[in-house]
Amino acid sequence: MSVVAVLRVQEYGRIHCGAAFSPESRTVTLAQHRELERFSESYRRTRGVAVFQNGPRNSLVAQNYVGVIQLGRHQVEVLPKIDGENHEVRRSLVRMVAATLGLTLHADTVSAVERTDHSILEVLIRLYCEQLWLQVRRGMLRRYESREDNLTVLRGRLNVSRQLRHNLARPDRLYCTFDEFCEDNPLNRVLKAALRVLLGAARAESTVRSVSELLFCFQDVSDVSPQAISWTQAGVDRLSERYAPLVRMSRLFLEGCSPDLIAGSAVGFAVLFDMNELFEEYVGRQARRVFSKQGLNVALQGPKRHLARALHGGRSFELRPDVVVSHGHQPTVVIDTKWKRLREDAAHESVSSADMYQMYAYAQRYDVDQVILLYPHHSGLGSWKPRRAVYEVGGPAGGVEKRRCVSVSTIDLLNLASIPAQLEALSQPLQL
Repeated sequence: MSVVAVLRVQEYGRIHCGAAFSPESRTVTLAQHRELERFSESYRRTRGVAVFQNGPRNSLVAQNYVGVIQLGRHQVEVLPKIDGENHEVRRSLVRMVAATLGLTLHADTVSAVERTDHSILEVLIRLYCEQLWLQVRRGMLRRYESREDNLTVLRGRLNVSRQLRHNLARPDRLYCTFDEFCEDNPLNRVLKAALRVLLGAARAESTVRSVSELLFCFQDVSDVSPQAISWTQAGVDRLSERYAPLVRMSRLFLEGCSPDLIAGSAVGFAVLFDMNELFEEYVGRQARRVFSKQGLNVALQGPKRHLARALHGGRSFELRPDVVVSHGHQPTVVIDTKWKRLREDAAHESVSSADMYQMYAYAQRYDVDQVILLYPHHSGLGSWKPRRAVYEVGGPAGGVEKRRCVSVSTIDLLNLASIPAQLEALSQPLQL
């Protein structure tokens, strides 16, 4: 099977409209251009954000949604704006996605990312298959499922209403309701539905073969369309917790089916990640991993507090920082992530006043000495250091007894192995 043609562009890069699909010149055909516009508009209607914006000279400008959009035999891959070669950026992106989904990433998978020219989608499909094979080899998940059937012997309990309706003239038949311990359950149906979608999306021969073999393992499981899936019923419990990352990944793939995105005879497929959310979630999980080892508590998106209280009402203006590190019940550090590139040539390196006001509110309401504004690092900022700037937002000059500081920091995402050390360094107490 031939390698699919992949057009790669970074966040805020441009895709041009031309006579043919060309990864080298970042050009798509007029029909593909219109499909991408349609897809972006559909995404905006359903999720409130556009994947592309219209740029000059009939171009499309990628936004902060990274991943892959499939256009028949071709793919458009949007990579995060991280320094490094394409394979290095894709390696970091795969690691970040795997960490946020709770997937175990093996060394050979990471190595494959660097060796292959396939898109991030192909890598994610391969990762999904690897994880699913691990669980299938441990034994297919079975659950007790309620069944109804017209039998010759009693099984479970007699369904009286259906017995009267169907078997009034058939005394040899018993309409029974019973529980059956089987593979045909909602969770397995989700996994099989995802495999059906991936069979059409995979392009590498080895990946297609792996998906096909997994589908054979699920031959006793009923087919269900993505639109008919009940995610509540497909939820994991204590006995199926090992499938939780796979269910999250299945949902990612199944929600990527786009009936609105069609090129030729191939149905479009898209897997996209909001870099604001991915950056926040990845940093939060890494912070929990680092600071938990120090005996500290780490809360993500909380604990919730409010900025004010109405004179004749309840609390107002909810505050929910990305990361709150606490010693016992007392917060000590608040970290808020911003997926935005700092600029050395801009005032305050382009840190906005609104962000500083937000950090001041966190410092006051969470009663912490240190609040950290965390941005992605890039080569234009020079060598990495724990703090780029420190601003005092309390103290005697502000009429507040307790001195509080906001640190502007960055984190280098190209070498993810260094993230724990970076987090430890930037969270060290300030010497005021």
